Amino acid sequence: MVGLILLLVLILMLTGGCSRAGDSGGQLQTESVQIKGTTFDLELALTPAERAEGLMGRKEIAVNGGMLFVFPDRPPYPRELGFWMKNCLVPIDLLFLDPNGKIIAIHEMDPPSPGTPDHELPVYRSSIPAQYAIELRGGRAAELGLTIGDVIELRFEELLKMAK
Repeated sequence: MVGLILLLVLILMLTGGCSRAGDSGGQLQTESVQIKGTTFDLELALTPAERAEGLMGRKEIAVNGGMLFVFPDRPPYPRELGFWMKNCLVPIDLLFLDPNGKIIAIHEMDPPSPGTPDHELPVYRSSIPAQYAIELRGGRAAELGLTIGDVIELRFEELLKMAK
């Protein structure tokens, strides 16, 4: 019983992970973002449902595609974030950004084996408070030479106004 309660608490604490187009079946908004001189067209995850779904079920991510997760600019954010790879089918690079766009953590995430129970899925954490997360096609962070401390310029004010 205690184990089940802990599992439920963990699931509720997870803020996102890989996703696909929103629950309504429509397309998510996109944002063009420059990362190390390369333009990426990132889908925006602005609502709790969009952030929770992430890139689930995707069979591929475009070379210069991915998702930008924007968390609201009000408590409890920014905060330590944790993502997992539930129902994700392809490798993903995860970047956590502070409120100023500085990369504070980078994770290379491989899809879990089919049938992996939720409680065995690894959680990839920001370790310190984050406001944004970017998921890219697996291997892109290394190809671009991204490192902790690099800054990614975003339309901070506009994005925060859109986040729910």
